[in-house]
Amino acid sequence: MIRIGLTGVFGSGKSTVCQIFKRMGIPVISCDDIVDRLLKTKKIRQEIVRIFGKEYLDENGQVNRKKLANLIFSSEKERKKLNALIHPLVFERIEKKLDTYRKKGKMIVVVEVPLLFETRSEDRFDVIITVASPYEAIRERLRNKYTSEEIRMRMNSQMPLDKKIALSDYVIDNSKSISETTDVVKNVLDDIIRRKKIWLKKSKN
Repeated sequence: MIRIGLTGVFGSGKSTVCQIFKRMGIPVISCDDIVDRLLKTKKIRQEIVRIFGKEYLDENGQVNRKKLANLIFSSEKERKKLNALIHPLVFERIEKKLDTYRKKGKMIVVVEVPLLFETRSEDRFDVIITVASPYEAIRERLRNKYTSEEIRMRMNSQMPLDKKIALSDYVIDNSKSISETTDVVKNVLDDIIRRKKIWLKKSKN
């Protein structure tokens, strides 16, 4: 099974590319979805209170995500605390999901990992793709959902885009139309399949 790690900076359009892969019949595992489910569990809520305090729960006893995000994106020290709690559980669930897809006979699975390089997870994947967009396009895409300061803090918490690109096997430019991005995804997938088949043939000889 080919394990594709898909990453990119905040707002680069990873979710859009993941939807394209899904439409092509490729299973996609999302770290963000896993984190979302983890934050709803009693165990993680209790740990959030223990580490950060009761003020990071809302009136319904759920994690106040906006307040927690403002904390961790403004403090590297606090961000490391949350990452130490969440990341091991996320990768544990990823491996379980990959094992399930392997047993089902899936030949390719995409795993969306926003902090792939930051968590030094390169060795978990056979191929790494970075989704890229110009920073101006990202800011325009996010301006109705986040303030300029929130966008800046999130971007500053991640590895710069140019470094992610340099460490990747493929780059998908998501700054154009959906149709054009879809064509790029198809070309990348075709090349991955072609190269992996060549590699498998060589390894058998």
